[in-house]
Amino acid sequence: MRKMGFSFLALILAFALCTGASATVIELFDEDEAFVENLAQEDTPTTIENESGDAYSGDLSLNVTAPQDVTNGQRYNATIVGWVYNIVENPAAADEARWIVFAWKKMGGTGIMIQFPDNGNWGAVTDPFVDPPAPGTGRYIAGENMTGWTGIQVSEAVPAQWTVVKRDLFADFTGFVLTGVAMTPFDNTGLYDFIYLAASEQEADSIISTVTAVKPDSKLVTTWSEVKVR
Repeated sequence: MRKMGFSFLALILAFALCTGASATVIELFDEDEAFVENLAQEDTPTTIENESGDAYSGDLSLNVTAPQDVTNGQRYNATIVGWVYNIVENPAAADEARWIVFAWKKMGGTGIMIQFPDNGNWGAVTDPFVDPPAPGTGRYIAGENMTGWTGIQVSEAVPAQWTVVKRDLFADFTGFVLTGVAMTPFDNTGLYDFIYLAASEQEADSIISTVTAVKPDSKLVTTWSEVKVR
């Protein structure tokens, strides 16, 4: 992968200063082969592995695969070591954020989900789709909600191709403490790529514009993880 020069890093800093953004970006997952070790928990037999043959950007994504005849296939961890991120209305500290961006893709089946617990708790289950849902139910779903666990449906369509999602966590779920993640393809295979927290929408947009999609004929792309500012 090619590296970015100082001039582009300076441009990112200038953009943050001009827009009043805090230039605080928190990487939850991107190009980290060891990250799979964090998601050891499962409810039904579900595999997780690094996927080097299909990624939105960079060299790898996470492949989470469950049998076709289940509805709750997932790999998760409610309290990942080092993850104590406060989702607040006006982020000011290094451990505070408001926006999230990630990419996903579903291969087979009718839905896909990602979940973010509040201080280790997954939240109440009421209706499959509530917008906004009850506080503490930090779930995003595309397509059918096969478990019925309460969350926000970001798209009626299943992302059969790589799709980038940008959401305002505070507006969606009010303030909470993000301590883990569940990657929930329900059944079949779900692919998950970069996951970042940002203090502002401008920073979230900067990540999206910087994380360039892999071209079919080349893996030479630049990811935000190479230019991120902390």
